[in-house]
Amino acid sequence: MKILIVGGASQGKLEYAKSQYALKQVMDGGLCPLEEAFSGDALNRFHLLIHRLMEQGLEPCDFVEHALESLDSWVILCDEVGSGVVPIDAFERQWREQVGRICCLLARRAERVERLCCGIPQRLK
Repeated sequence: MKILIVGGASQGKLEYAKSQYALKQVMDGGLCPLEEAFSGDALNRFHLLIHRLMEQGLEPCDFVEHALESLDSWVILCDEVGSGVVPIDAFERQWREQVGRICCLLARRAERVERLCCGIPQRLK
């Protein structure tokens, strides 16, 4: 199954995903080697993976599309980063935009999209 889970920071996305989808190996988008990001049952902190790809001058949308081509199922957890005060730093604005655009792509491809707020899931798709 292809699942996208979004929500604010510290809203219980990982705990929820583990309880609902029996995940064994969750990769961390902020820490794992880039080439291993999609090798586990799920990818947590997807927004940080996008940040790292951009810092290295890679095209995040192409990277993600290529990685997902060979996967029959995936679970991706991503913080919502587009709300709040608009950053002064141009890179941070571009990063927020990339995360939003790629999450829209993932949502279109996903069989299920959920948003968590205060640990409470809301099914969007």
